[in-house]
Amino acid sequence: MGNLANYMEKALGIKLPEEYVTFMEQYGKKLAADPVNQKSWVARLGDADFVVGTTLAFRARVPNFPMENVVIGYLGTKTIVIDKHYEQIDAYLLLNVQNRRILSIDSRGVTERISESFEEWVGLELLRASLKEKYESTLTVILFEDEAKAAEAREKLRDLQRQGHIDIDDAVVVVKDADGTARFDQPPKKSKKGAVIGSITGLIVGSILFSPLFGAGIGAVAAAVSASLADVDMGIDDQFIKDLARKFNPGCSALFTLVQKADFERVGEAFLGFGGKVLVNSMSKEREALIQGILDAERKSAE
Repeated sequence: MGNLANYMEKALGIKLPEEYVTFMEQYGKKLAADPVNQKSWVARLGDADFVVGTTLAFRARVPNFPMENVVIGYLGTKTIVIDKHYEQIDAYLLLNVQNRRILSIDSRGVTERISESFEEWVGLELLRASLKEKYESTLTVILFEDEAKAAEAREKLRDLQRQGHIDIDDAVVVVKDADGTARFDQPPKKSKKGAVIGSITGLIVGSILFSPLFGAGIGAVAAAVSASLADVDMGIDDQFIKDLARKFNPGCSALFTLVQKADFERVGEAFLGFGGKVLVNSMSKEREALIQGILDAERKSAE
C-alpha cells in the first residue's frame, strides 16, 4: 500500500477496499481537490484530501453516520419538496467499505444505492477520462443488432460530412458474422502528426454497459481497455477496436467514430429513431445519454 492510501486509512480509521486503493494510488493525484466547484479528471470524484475532509464533516454533522461510509465524490444538486416548497440540496458519492457498494447521500443523510461496487461504477467513467486524454476529437462507439446497420450509419455520416454538417477523423465499421468472425472496414490511417495526447495504461478493468441483447449484462468486463492502446497513427486504435469487437455477439455490427466537430442538431435529425446502443462517448455521460435518446426516439409521421 502506498503513502496516499496509508494517509486516507489512518485519517479515517478504516480499511479501504482494494480496488479503490489501487485506483487512488494510480489516479488520485489527477482528481479534483474540490469537485463541487471544479471538473475532476474522472467526473465527480475527489482527491484524498477531499475524501478525508468531507467524510469527517459528514461524521460530525450527520447523526449516526456509519463509520464504514466514505464520501468519495460530489454528484451535484437534487430537488426535494419540503412543506410544499421545492429546495435544492447537495448530493455526494458514497463508498461503503464493508459491502463495497456505491451510494448517493444528500446533505440530510438520505442514501440511495447506485452500484454494487466501486470497480463497476468507475469503469465507464475511467474509460471516458482516458479517451479524452488520448484523443483531441470525440470518440463514440455504437453497437447495432444486425450486420448491415453500422455501414448504413456510416454512409449517413459521410453524407452529412459532404454537406458540411460534421467533420470526421475516422469511421470504422465492425461486423460480427454468424460464425463469430469479426470483419473490419476502415479507411486508411491519416498522418501520424499530433494525433495521440496520451495512452491508456494500467486501467482498472471496469464495465461497459452492454444490452443483454448483445450477449452481456450490466457489469460486463470491458477487456478492450488495456495498455495496448498505444497506436501512434492518427485515428482510432486498431487494438482497441479488435479487443472490443471480441465482446460482440455474432450477427451484430458496430460503428466507431472519431469526430472533430458537428452540427449536433442536424446530425440528431438524421439519426432520430435510427436505433443502436451507445457503448461509450468520450465527451460526457450527458452527451452519451443525449445520443442514446436520439437513437431510441420514434419518428413523428409527417402530417
